[in-house]
Amino acid sequence: MSSDTAAASGSLFRDVKNAFGELFSGKLDPRQELLIQVSFGLLGAMARADGIVSTEEAAFTNKMMDEFKFSARARQVATESFATGCRRDYDFKSDVRRLFGDFKPGSPEVDRIYTGLLRLAAADARIRPGEMRFLQQITVALGFPESELQRRMSTTRLTG
Repeated sequence: MSSDTAAASGSLFRDVKNAFGELFSGKLDPRQELLIQVSFGLLGAMARADGIVSTEEAAFTNKMMDEFKFSARARQVATESFATGCRRDYDFKSDVRRLFGDFKPGSPEVDRIYTGLLRLAAADARIRPGEMRFLQQITVALGFPESELQRRMSTTRLTG
């Protein structure tokens, strides 16, 4: 890995960690477990959105768990949720409904999940058509207006 690639990767992890904030720190309570399940399920769906889950995407998710210093239980929940999100029959809308049982649309937690998904989609400096379709769907599902995707893409240096 070149020093430029390593620096960019480190910067991206800092961005994602900042986006998710303190969502996953400490002992897992039921709300944190729900956040991990939904967040990593959606990350799995994002990884699969362009048709294939690359080894880089899987490695990236593992590195995220390391960065967040997940406990063994949190890592298990995240890994299982990511794998579920990668399946073709994954119903992300069902997971969003579960999320909204504890966290309302527009809440800081929902906003952080959305921001993290946007940053991960742009991790390779390009958003492919399948990823864009998923981002359009998840934008609306998370309760944001359709225009929010374009607004955030222009303000967070995401490229198409």
